[in-house]
Amino acid sequence: MSTITDAVNVAGSIGGLASAIGDATTLITGDWFKRLDKASYGNLQFGVESIRTAAGRKTSIHTYPFRDDVWVEDLGKRPRQFEVLGFLVEGDLITGGGDVISQRKALLSICETAGGQTLVHPTLGTVQNVCCLGVETIERRDLGRAFEFRLTLIVSGNRLFPTAIVSTGAANAQNANLTGIAALADFVKTTATSIAAGAAVVQQAVSTAVGWYQIGVTAINDVKRIIGAVSTLAGNFGRLFGGGNSGISGSNQQASTNTTAADLLSASSAARTSVLAEGVALQAAAQNPSDSATLGEAAQAYVAAVAAAATAPADAVRLVSTLAQYSPSAVVPAGQIGAAMGTMQTAMAALLRRYALAQLATTLTTYQPSSQEDADSVLGAAVELIDAESDVAGDAGDDDSYVALRALRQAVVADLQARGANLVSIATFTFNASLPSLVLANRIYRDPTREQQLVQQVAPIHPAFMPTTFKALSN
Repeated sequence: MSTITDAVNVAGSIGGLASAIGDATTLITGDWFKRLDKASYGNLQFGVESIRTAAGRKTSIHTYPFRDDVWVEDLGKRPRQFEVLGFLVEGDLITGGGDVISQRKALLSICETAGGQTLVHPTLGTVQNVCCLGVETIERRDLGRAFEFRLTLIVSGNRLFPTAIVSTGAANAQNANLTGIAALADFVKTTATSIAAGAAVVQQAVSTAVGWYQIGVTAINDVKRIIGAVSTLAGNFGRLFGGGNSGISGSNQQASTNTTAADLLSASSAARTSVLAEGVALQAAAQNPSDSATLGEAAQAYVAAVAAAATAPADAVRLVSTLAQYSPSAVVPAGQIGAAMGTMQTAMAALLRRYALAQLATTLTTYQPSSQEDADSVLGAAVELIDAESDVAGDAGDDDSYVALRALRQAVVADLQARGANLVSIATFTFNASLPSLVLANRIYRDPTREQQLVQQVAPIHPAFMPTTFKALSN
């Protein structure tokens, strides 16, 4: 009796096992294969024998002497790679392929095409931007009209590094240099016949250069430049006297704490002496206008000395802009000599103005706008000067200068727009009572260290008694 019972139990166990095996077989042959995607690469479907997928992290292993452990430095995620062993069958009803030779030709064409393709992985699904590192096809006599192949694939990402960024400041300086060269070429072309008219024409060249020189000397002797010489002095004294560009940081680049006002004024006097010396060299070069190279170098050196005489970038922009607007009085003598003198005067003035515009573009690369409104204002003033000279060059037929000035305008606009794009705008603030600047800086910006910047923008009578309504950076 016990033996029969045991036999029944064994039979029941075998039946349950058979049922479980049947269910697993149904799952494998049914749901598993239904969930698989049809493999393809570049829209070409194929059969799959096997696929290997490689992934992980990029690492660099550092070993050290007399140390058992190593340090594994993580360098980011590795790109996923696939090794596909597949096959193509002629007239395959599953993939819908036709002639097997045509299928192989299409596969080779896809793998030889530049850029990534779409890979449909049976279990991973669709993978975008997959590049082919290599493909091998195998034809065997025993397989007949079926070709095997091996694909080596890798997932490619977007090109993020390295990226090429054009320096707007460098482009500005390059176009400024080209503007000077073009202006000098047009000067030589215009005055080639006028110089031969005699000493009166040469004297007119000297007179025109002297007039430009005097404008520069007047500019460096004005009160604003002298007061601006101490604007970089450390402490409140320099802050209250600073009339130059402060930039978004809230203060000019300050001199060292050991620097005194006498030291800064001495440096300002040395800069003034340099301007005078370059002016003498300019007048000497103007006495021989046929030596255009020396004349161009002297004009460039003079306007650069004027710009360097200003302590703050805003003062330098103001001084150079004055030179860029130079317009001498017209020559009145009649006859051929008078006409030649007039030609020399016009050409010399244009040459000097264009060198001033080239220096203005260079100076603007050091100017940090304090707000969006400031950037727009400075850009508008510079573009107006360049456009005016472009019209003069176009009317005079100075084609080289016209093209160079248009390129210079584009470079100046790009530079100031790039550096002023992320600046905040000016807003109007109103309070019920006069408050100290330190309190207002903390209330407006939540940063008491910006108190100096606020004082410089508002320019109150005293920082302890700020006006109830004023304009300052919005945030």
